[in-house]
Amino acid sequence: MRTWISLAALLVAVAALGSWVYHRPQTPAVKSHALSHLTENDVQRIRLERPASNASVETPAPPAAPGVVRLTRKGHVWHIVEPFAARAEASQVERLLEILSARSLTRYAANDLSRYGLDGTPPKLTLNDQNISFGAVNTMTREQYVLTGDYVYTIALAQRTALPRDANALVARSLFAPGEEPVRLELPGFTATLENGNWAIAPGNEGVGADARNAWVDAWRRASAMQASHQAARAAKENIVVHLKDGRAVTLGILQREPELVLLRMDEGIEFQFIAATAKRLLLPPQERK
Repeated sequence: MRTWISLAALLVAVAALGSWVYHRPQTPAVKSHALSHLTENDVQRIRLERPASNASVETPAPPAAPGVVRLTRKGHVWHIVEPFAARAEASQVERLLEILSARSLTRYAANDLSRYGLDGTPPKLTLNDQNISFGAVNTMTREQYVLTGDYVYTIALAQRTALPRDANALVARSLFAPGEEPVRLELPGFTATLENGNWAIAPGNEGVGADARNAWVDAWRRASAMQASHQAARAAKENIVVHLKDGRAVTLGILQREPELVLLRMDEGIEFQFIAATAKRLLLPPQERK
């Protein structure tokens, strides 16, 4: 009998708890504001404009180089078109476009812009035709003030750090563009040629297995520099010629071998800086791993 009484009491308690959960006052959802209706796929043009000086704006880093950087998208690949022409690093462009998903818990009418460090000529990011200006940092909340349209919004400070300091920060670090497939590499002292689906090294092909040769070629295909930048032309000490599957030939100038390897891609005018270990692997004939 006691068991049934205990069970009945438990059922009553469960029913009461369920009723309270169902009828309890609901906490209103926190309203947030989107900065844009654009998506990453919508954006075809990017323009970043930095003022020569902007002392009224608190920045989390030293002032960046002034000037204008413009990018356009061709298919799925972004290209820098100003102040020079170059392939753009996809991950850096993605960081820029993350602002499209930013949401703000507060927004203010775009009045008295000096209060938000948005008077004058603050840094401005333009995505297609939408302008987003970056003002001061709220020292209490560590949020960034931005102006777009008729409102000033507050967003995470990380969005400000996503702005590149200059065009060089956006240059692609991969030596070859997507779709560029080497079929012959002519290096000082030896060549590597794709023959009937196999790579032949001359001289010195003897004693080196196919796996070692393929790994060496893959290192070239996937070569990614620790830094890439557009520089004034410098005389190369030696040259490497890479013949591509589409019939083109790319000349790489060896500007230096030590302490880091620096290659100049002649057709793009871009210098690629590699760590010393990469230099040894790329510039020496393939060898069997011990």
